[in-house]
Amino acid sequence: MNERKSERRGLLRWIERENTNEFWSARNPWIVIAAAATVIIVLCMIAMYFWGLPRAVGNATVNVVFYGYMAALFACEVKAGRRVAALGVAVIAVLNLLLWRV
Repeated sequence: MNERKSERRGLLRWIERENTNEFWSARNPWIVIAAAATVIIVLCMIAMYFWGLPRAVGNATVNVVFYGYMAALFACEVKAGRRVAALGVAVIAVLNLLLWRV
């Protein structure tokens, strides 16, 4: 029973740590980079549909931004030794490639 109780405490500590305001604040570089990448992608979409940016240029820019972020996140997770998180990032990237056939 003690093992189960300590396992639950560990899970609760992890949830509390990951759901803090500090994690979602501007001090976390991954949140800032993701927000900047989202802005770049939205601007490319707007430029393609309203300002006449060639579709190939817009698609290439979006792919470089998205997959560049995923590659950097994957490398960071591998370097930190978080194999499960790295596997999750890799699976998301591969599924996106298969679904959108880039």
